[in-house]
Amino acid sequence: MLKFYNKIIAGTDHAVAYQSAALLLFVLFFIGMTYVVMKKPKDYYKDMSDMPLEEEENKEK
Repeated sequence: MLKFYNKIIAGTDHAVAYQSAALLLFVLFFIGMTYVVMKKPKDYYKDMSDMPLEEEENKEK
């Protein structure tokens, strides 16, 4: 599969720029997602992890 993409990218004039842009986008996305996750309080994830259990408990009553 990578050989297929290498043939496509190597045939372009600005292959290094495209590869650098893809890496930059990946790094920015990763940093952004890490920021979003770390910004939320710990209680948020505790509440979210209990949500499915709360719904099932309400249905049984």
